[in-house]
Amino acid sequence: MQQRIKRSELKAGMYLVSHGLGTFSSPLVQVDKPILTPTNIDEYIPADVEDVLIDTSIQLSLLGQVRPVGVPITTGMGEELHIAKRLYADALVHVKSFVDDVRKGTDIDYRKATPLVQNFIESVFRNEAAAVTLFKLRGFDEYTYTHSINVSILAVILGKHLGLDKTALLKLGLAGMYHDVGKAKIPESILNKPGKLTKDEFQIMKSHPLEGYRIMQGQKDLDPEILRAVVEHHERHDGSGYPRALKSEDIGRFSRIIAVVDVYDALTSRRVYKDAMAPAKALGMMYQLRDKDFPHNAIENFIRCIGVFPVGSFVRLSGGEFGIVASANPTRPTKPEVKVVLDAKMRPQLSRLLDLETLEGTPQAQDIAEVLNPFDYKLDLERFLNA
Repeated sequence: MQQRIKRSELKAGMYLVSHGLGTFSSPLVQVDKPILTPTNIDEYIPADVEDVLIDTSIQLSLLGQVRPVGVPITTGMGEELHIAKRLYADALVHVKSFVDDVRKGTDIDYRKATPLVQNFIESVFRNEAAAVTLFKLRGFDEYTYTHSINVSILAVILGKHLGLDKTALLKLGLAGMYHDVGKAKIPESILNKPGKLTKDEFQIMKSHPLEGYRIMQGQKDLDPEILRAVVEHHERHDGSGYPRALKSEDIGRFSRIIAVVDVYDALTSRRVYKDAMAPAKALGMMYQLRDKDFPHNAIENFIRCIGVFPVGSFVRLSGGEFGIVASANPTRPTKPEVKVVLDAKMRPQLSRLLDLETLEGTPQAQDIAEVLNPFDYKLDLERFLNA
């Protein structure tokens, strides 16, 4: 719900939609950004502006004002997805900014991402499924930037399932946001090469963890675990990783978490040189690498966290109908709850929920036959999710 208030009434945590009245003397200026600190007010709104428009459905919780772990906070999928999309857009602006600054040789300050990551944490605690679904609704057109955000959010989701408190989740989310900062030093001709890298090009690509370490080591008050994740996220459980060929427990805990979600997002994202891999196939491939690239239970924990068919996946059922995975099943990952929205000829129908585990053994039993890319069918899944 949108509400018009006076500039003097703005407070940190409000979501600013626009300012001005749309008149000649007070033109309407679209902003669509959260007020994170009192400084933001001066950044977004000229001093002579009196009237502003806010979205009261979005109240962001800031660092120092977080709710205790364990307090249930629930919002509907549609409502939280709306919030998460706006947070994602703000994070995208931030990532582009710090990547461009690194490329220009300008110093960066990792602390600027703190409110963004904190708000993602709050979003995950309100409705985790919305955060997972968000990945399915994006086209991944800007992988260089979106990958950092995806890894940050996925790391927070996995860390939450592993029992980390919000203080640790903030550090973990920041580690995810900056884990690939060293890639800003890699030539774009290598980063976006459509074909296979040469041996020399691959060696240059492998330098990005150390480049990231050099960029981040001088950051004021940077937690050592964040710095370790930046330099260690390509280390592997069996010692086959880089840059230091670390093994097992010699690899930091944040580094191990980031390694899992980094690979998952890379496999399931569309890139200039490859199509996106279906989540189930990516998880199957990663499962085969347990005890090699990843600790024995790492992939099992991640599967329990997001499911074999993550929430938001567009699927075809064995009966021919099409639907969207509505909730994961931690005990039976291949039997989630599916919201059926299209008939076998892909015509919209009155939606209904099917619990594939409950239906097992009955005449109505169905399985997920395949996971599809909604962009290939020009489908707006968000419309079905909000229906």
